[in-house]
Amino acid sequence: MSRLPLAQVTLCAVDTRTPALAAQALLRSMRQVQFGRVLLFTARWLPTRVLPGVELIEIDPVDTEAELSAFVRHQLPPHVRTSHLLLQRWDAGVVEPAAWCDEFLVHDYVAPLWPQPVHGHRVGAAGFSLRSRRFLAAGLDPRLPPGAPEDHLLCGTYREFLEQVHGVSFAPERLARRFAEHEDAVLGQTFGVLGVQHLPRLLPEPELIECLHRLPAEFFRCIEAPRLARALALKGMPGATRELLRRRQQLGLGGVDAPLLAATSSVMGLLAD
Repeated sequence: MSRLPLAQVTLCAVDTRTPALAAQALLRSMRQVQFGRVLLFTARWLPTRVLPGVELIEIDPVDTEAELSAFVRHQLPPHVRTSHLLLQRWDAGVVEPAAWCDEFLVHDYVAPLWPQPVHGHRVGAAGFSLRSRRFLAAGLDPRLPPGAPEDHLLCGTYREFLEQVHGVSFAPERLARRFAEHEDAVLGQTFGVLGVQHLPRLLPEPELIECLHRLPAEFFRCIEAPRLARALALKGMPGATRELLRRRQQLGLGGVDAPLLAATSSVMGLLAD
């Protein structure tokens, strides 16, 4: 099967905490799209296997949202030689190349909608976002203060400034919905997806279990963990669901998960040895 040619787009991930998962996500997107360049920015990590077509770029550890935002705004732009950058997280990626349309490239920022507006705007979720070099240059404007997350700052708080001063064009909501969905994506209707709730539809259960083994403890404490657990249960993946709930229980969160466990155990046999 031929891949969608997007030589004008650089695919990129910035991940110093779960680089193996980020690399896997990049490779999944690369199976369906031929990008002009693919970059993985990470720290002190050597892959256990060859990553064909992926350039590893060593950076200082990025451990906080503020550090990630600062890196994306100020250190990432000089590495982009193509007209556009597609920035993706480990839990995002291309799912339907046929949903691509060149109208995406007309705008300087295209991304999934936020569940709730930020300063009246909804196009902004940075975890799977297409950015032009104009947008990257606008983010370097010294009149813009530092802040995190950078998508809330640039696509919400200071959106009008970027539009009026730098001529930045944000995709309309109807186009953003075709580009990628965050909450309720229907596979086959969007170019990409963003969010852990979509992983059970993208990966087989053994790969998901391996993914869970690679995630740090803080993931299992956050709201994304029960969201993934529900998606795993609905998809009928008892082994992965059991593993996720086991990790939560080790962190003392078993009581929080009791309603979910009760709702799924009788159907999936999660309590069985």
